[in-house]
Amino acid sequence: MTDHALYTLSITTAAALLAYIILWSGLQTFNANPTKRFLRIWSKLTLYYAAYTMPVWALLLVTGRVQEVTPLLAQLSPSVVLMATIAMGLYFYTVVVQPNCLRVQHHAVDLDLSAPLTVAVLADLRIGLYSGKPRHIRKLVATINALSADAVLITGDWLYYPSADLVGQLMLFKGVNKPVYTVMSTSDLRYQSINTTKQGQPLLKDTLASAFDVLDINYIGQQCTSLPLKCAQTGNGRLRANQTSSIKGHPNTRTQTNLKDNPVVAVLCGWQDVPKQSSDAKTLQVPSKVALSAEIAQATKPVIILASRFDSISDLPKSLQPRPLLITGAAKAIQKNILKAQKKQDIRRIGNQSSLLDSSRMGKQRGLYQHGSAQIFVSSGVGTRGLPFRLYRPTIDVLTIR
Repeated sequence: MTDHALYTLSITTAAALLAYIILWSGLQTFNANPTKRFLRIWSKLTLYYAAYTMPVWALLLVTGRVQEVTPLLAQLSPSVVLMATIAMGLYFYTVVVQPNCLRVQHHAVDLDLSAPLTVAVLADLRIGLYSGKPRHIRKLVATINALSADAVLITGDWLYYPSADLVGQLMLFKGVNKPVYTVMSTSDLRYQSINTTKQGQPLLKDTLASAFDVLDINYIGQQCTSLPLKCAQTGNGRLRANQTSSIKGHPNTRTQTNLKDNPVVAVLCGWQDVPKQSSDAKTLQVPSKVALSAEIAQATKPVIILASRFDSISDLPKSLQPRPLLITGAAKAIQKNILKAQKKQDIRRIGNQSSLLDSSRMGKQRGLYQHGSAQIFVSSGVGTRGLPFRLYRPTIDVLTIR
């Protein structure tokens, strides 16, 4: 029989651990630049760190019920204890285990290229509260480096309440040994504009754009570049693509010399998000997409468009030839828009898979779709936002584009 005093001590220790988690979450909240969302971030962090204690509470519950340490536990039915134990186990798995189960999925896309091109796609990194811990980024970088890919494409949604030292939090990405191209999402752009509080204190020591410069990440925004480009070796061994060029057939001199050994097979264009509020757009000086649309329409090579949102497809020119490939992430807003588009029969799934409307919302809206003016590839993403648990595994999508 379990000694009642020992069991009481175990309960007290576990409760003290939970109290420590609540205090630690409060301290971490200050580091996450909460502005007016202190209680919201505090509660999310408390839920996140509390998940690590679930095995302890499950063990105490089962031990107390089996040996009837207290009258209250003795009155619990076995089914209640079983259901509570399963619930705590699932919560521990989806918060602690699942985000570390990184997987790689391979896909083939037909874009009529003159030579095959392989790209690794990352979506919804959400570095901040839950994702982007050093162990997560190290595993992500090691997996990318082991892939036989020509480039890495990141669809935005980099941040989710990051720490003030943005460059320090992202520094491990400097270890990627392939050219990295990225755009920003609406939330990323807002981090660019919210750089000080009302008291004049900095929220972030560096903007995301300046972090990209330090990390040798090619931020294409609303620009276009040719793929593949010959890569230049940087001082730390990192491979970085050379200067961005126009897609009108007049690359700059530096790029033109590179293309002799690396012929252009496709054009990569960034389709930058525009903040919903006009005041934010004015503050951030987001350029017009009219010129970019004209460049895409005049492209002589197949076009790959990198965007953070599925509904970017509605802004594209309606009669693009050849049809571009839009690569985007699978955020909740994107999932809703895909469902609406399918109901209107504007978009359909490619392949012999079940209809998108027949699948659940969480993590199922990924893969290749056909649209009237483009093909769309939706990546399921690697980060976590909202509540701290994940219902599907973080995924790196590797596209072999032919």
